[in-house]
Amino acid sequence: MKSFWILILLCLFLAACGEEKKPYQAPVPQTPAPVLFPTERQALEKAKRVEQTLDEHTRSLEQKSGEQ
Repeated sequence: MKSFWILILLCLFLAACGEEKKPYQAPVPQTPAPVLFPTERQALEKAKRVEQTLDEHTRSLEQKSGEQ
């Protein structure tokens, strides 16, 4: 009788550890994401270009002062 309960508990344990099947969901069509905050993105890109320009100018001034 003891082995019967062990077998029942083992079956319950294995059933509880089984993978739960999720309901079928239709695939979502792949569409391009809309551009969020286009004016802010443009401002950020412009600021990055200004930063690059300033960095190049600073490097050129450092090179000129290093030559003297």
